[in-house]
Formats: sequence, structure tokens, C-alpha cells
Amino acid sequence: MTPMRTSGELVGWSGETAAPVERRASLRLSRTQLLVVVACAIITAVVAAVVVSMQAPVYNTTRSVIVLSGGNPNDNDVLSRALESLAGSPGLAAEVKRRGNLPESIDQIAGMISTSRSPESPYMDVIVSSPDQAQSEAISAQVVPAMRGVFDQNQAELPAEQRIPGPIFQEVFANPLQSTSTFPVWFAALFGLLLGGLVPYLIFLFRNLRKPVVASAQDVTDAIDLPILVKVPALSGRGANPQDAVAGVISAVERLSLNEPIHRLVLVGADHGADRSALALALACVVARSFGQPVALVDADLESGTLTGMVHADDVAGLSECLSGQLDPEKALLTLSDSQLPAGLDGIAAPEGMVRFLGAGVDRSRNILRMRSSFHRVLEGMAGRYVVIINGPKIPGPVPTSQLLSLADATLMVVAEGQTSLTDARSAGDTLRSFSSGPAGVVVLRR
Repeated sequence: MTPMRTSGELVGWSGETAAPVERRASLRLSRTQLLVVVACAIITAVVAAVVVSMQAPVYNTTRSVIVLSGGNPNDNDVLSRALESLAGSPGLAAEVKRRGNLPESIDQIAGMISTSRSPESPYMDVIVSSPDQAQSEAISAQVVPAMRGVFDQNQAELPAEQRIPGPIFQEVFANPLQSTSTFPVWFAALFGLLLGGLVPYLIFLFRNLRKPVVASAQDVTDAIDLPILVKVPALSGRGANPQDAVAGVISAVERLSLNEPIHRLVLVGADHGADRSALALALACVVARSFGQPVALVDADLESGTLTGMVHADDVAGLSECLSGQLDPEKALLTLSDSQLPAGLDGIAAPEGMVRFLGAGVDRSRNILRMRSSFHRVLEGMAGRYVVIINGPKIPGPVPTSQLLSLADATLMVVAEGQTSLTDARSAGDTLRSFSSGPAGVVVLRR
């Protein structure tokens, strides 16, 4: 295939084992992960603000009392602290319920009553808070009489000289103070923003530290030790232009092989990625349409068969039957029609009959090991008639790849940012350098 050729400087395997790369923990998030964190933070902040703004205000009825039990400051302070404790006790709540014949439970009444008092001050506010204004006023009306009744009842049987002089306390204002309070919307939005962003950030951070993923071009260089040929958007990404992305890959392959024509191009990866399968399919269509050369697209990923499922050919005999000798490769090739292309690849269909497809086949599990010994016969059946683009399997993996890589004129390793594990990428790079006889490079997919 003349449109794609390679430069000797860019890289082939020199036969030397790559030096081990130190595994570095990183707190960085990928672009996709960062977008998820920001989106979660904003959504949570909006939801929190909306929920708080829809809540009814809380009505507060405040009654102020002052201790008047003589001129001894110490006695007044003791009584003030006693009143403060009494106001929040279940006993007073029970007395309030009895006096007002209220339907609320003792615990509910006790939860509505609170106090506010400065240290060493004889002045104290007794506050009753409720989302129901009438309920707040009804309970507040019984609080001071209930407190006075508790003291009077306990002193009734004491000798006059042992009683607290007095009146013990007195309500300061004739009418209670009415006010409303609401939870600040800005605080709810800020809390939602922090919580909504922190939770996914910690999840991604734990995942990245436990199993680091490729987050930058430097990570690819360190882990794989192969040149990065091009960095393009994933074909399945929102707003991606498949034609521009494939044109970038073809241009990179041309730079990779300037001196030799490429008849067999192999795409492999460190994971079972649908992005790699979509890229192989798009490459086949663009090469056939732009260069006018018939293309044979082969799904050699017998373990997952992602590309075969993508073009709806799961139940059709294919590569596995050819490996076992049950089917001739030429007869197994299917004509790929426009209707079989995924929705994301609209607009790049090749002319009718220019792209032929050999799926993974039906009986794949029994024929996985035959790839090492029989795959060359399949390629020989296509030699001279097609440009062969092979969607390879995950490497290393259960599908043998030694012969596949050794027969390739050029090999592209596809890596997805924020998705491909650094450990898997390192293992795949070692396998690629060990078995690839032609030039090889890395295509990085931005997500």
C-alpha cells in the first residue's frame, strides 16, 4: 500500500530490552476524570441550592427572662444556669405539653426549645423554633408559665426562711419576639460544590494510585518506550471528527514508513477497547475511499470480537473457521455496507465493495491457539489484492500475537488517555518490541 510509508529514524525494534521504568504514583487526573469531577461538583451544588431554597422557613418565637432573686451575684448566676438547664430538659417539655394539652410528643417539644445566654449574665432568651408558626407560638406561650410552676411547686412545702427570695425570674417583654430563619442558599451551594467534587476526586485518586492510568504523553513515553506518532480525539468522543482523526493517523503512518510500502497494518492495544476497533474500521473506509485501493479489514481479536460485534457480524463464519481450515479466506470475506457502520462513523463510508471484512468467526475459543501456526495462510490468501488492516487483540493476552506482529509491515499501538492502565501499557510495549519486525509507534486517543 503506497499511501503509507515509514521513516527509519522513528523506530523499529532494535533488539535491545528496554530499561525498566520506575512506577510513579501521581495525583493527577485525566482530562475526562477532571471533567467528571467538575460536572459532579456543579450538579451537586445546584441540587443542594434548589433543595434548600424550596424548604419552608423556620419560625422562631423568643421570650426573654431575667433573674431577680436578690442582690447576691453568685446566687443569680447559679439560678441562671439552673434555668438554662431546665429549659432544655425533657421534664420541662412534659410540663409544657401538659399545660397546653399539646399533641406533639415530649421529645418533639424538647427539640424545639433552645436558650441563648451570655456567661455570667442574668438575662436569657428562651427560643421555640418550628416550621409551623402557630405551633411555635403555642409552645412558647407555655414555656415561661411551666418554668414558674416548677419553681413554685417545689418551694410550696418549704419553710418560708428556706425559700428562694423573690420573684425568681421575670419575663422582660410583654410580647414575644417573632422572627424567621432559613438555611443560607449560598452555604448549601458551597457545601454541595465541595462535597460533589471531593467524592469523585477521591474515587478517581484511589483508582489512579491503585491502578495508575495513562494521563499524559510523558506517561506513554515512560511506560511503552515507543514514539508517539499522533494524538487524536477518540472517534466515539462528543464533538469528535472521525475523518480528521483518521487523516491524522494516516499521515503519521506515512511518516512512520517513508521507505517501504505498507500492505499489512496491524492495530493492537493494552486493553479490549472499542475505540481501537472503531479506529481500524474508520481507517479501512478512509484508505479505500481516499486512495482507491480495496481494503480487507480483519478482526483478529478472537477473545472479545469487539469489531465483529460493531458491524453486526457475530453469527457469521470468519477468521476462526479459516484458521481451522474449514473456510477459504477469500470466500469468508464479507462486503461491508454503509448500514453496518456505527452512528459515530457517518460520512466516511467507502464506495460499495471497496472494503471487505473478515470477522472473528463463530467458534473462536477452540481456534485461538491456531493463530500462531495458521495466520500466515490467511494473509497469503489476501496478498496482492488488498491492503490488509488488522484489528489485533489485547497484548499480552490469550490470543497468540507473535506471528501477527512479525508479519506486519507496520504496527500501531492504540492507547486511550485516562483509560489504559500504565501497567498494561508497559506489558504491551514489551510484547510489541519483542515480536514486531516492522516499524511501530503509538497512537494516543484523547478522551
